[in-house]
Amino acid sequence: MFGAGPRTVPQEQDNESQPVDQVEVSKATGTVQKVDTQKRKLTVRLDDGKTRTYRVDKSVKNLDQFHPGDRVQVCSTEEIIMMADKSSNGSSAVAKYGTVAVTPEGEPPAIVKVDTTEITGKIVSVDPQKRSITFEDPQGKKRTLKLSQKIKNLDQFKPGETLNMAITDETAIELVK
Repeated sequence: MFGAGPRTVPQEQDNESQPVDQVEVSKATGTVQKVDTQKRKLTVRLDDGKTRTYRVDKSVKNLDQFHPGDRVQVCSTEEIIMMADKSSNGSSAVAKYGTVAVTPEGEPPAIVKVDTTEITGKIVSVDPQKRSITFEDPQGKKRTLKLSQKIKNLDQFKPGETLNMAITDETAIELVK
């Protein structure tokens, strides 16, 4: 199984050792329902009855090795705020990007997808003990997410302020034998 740990957003490095973030990893098994190599999508019916469709990056060369009926394990990490930057104008601080790892030839097919998305939100509350922040996104939805250990001085974030954030999560799909 590929490691399901967080990836870091490019940022300035200092000479101190970088702290490591611990994130929750959810695991589920299911059965491949559909593989659409043209649209680069994989549809999986999870054992809990839910059906999920995953978009697969073009850099994944082994999508055609997945077939309807294949048993797969899906692992995903909780979202975590990797970068937070106070902003009065909502300008971009981090661009959206994704990283995909592929399986070496001859290995069981696996897909690993990491997404980091920039979002701007209005701070509702900060919980320094839990290292979490509640914010209202541009659509008015309130969300509470964990803050990376790399983010220092949580007391700098005050309710009502606008914050640019880079939010990262990861999904891994692997054939189960």
